[in-house]
Amino acid sequence: TDMFCVDAELLTRPPVSCPLPLVAACHALVKTRPKCRVYKFTLGPGASAQIAYPFYYLAVTLRGGAVRTALKSTGLSWVETSRLGDVRWKEPCADIVQTNTGTE
Repeated sequence: TDMFCVDAELLTRPPVSCPLPLVAACHALVKTRPKCRVYKFTLGPGASAQIAYPFYYLAVTLRGGAVRTALKSTGLSWVETSRLGDVRWKEPCADIVQTNTGTE
C-alpha cells in the first residue's frame, strides 16, 4: 500500500491570521507549531455546523463527501464534492453553515 501524505509550503505570510486558536463546533486542535495550527474538522452524515474562520487556511480532504455551504446572511448555498487527497486554499469566512449531505 502506498503511503499518502500532503505537504504544504507557505511562501508568504497570509494577509490575515488569528493570534488565538479556533474554538468551534466539530473542530479539534490536533497540532500546534510556532507558525501553524492543524485542526480536524469532522461532520457526520446530515450534521451541520456554523463556522467562522478569521484566517486563510488549507483544507485537505482525508475522507471524501459532499458538503453544502450556506451563507447565513443571504441563504445562498452551494455543494462542494471532495475526494481523498483534494487540497483547497480557502479565504477567511464568517457566518456560514456547512452541512454534510451524505447518508453514510
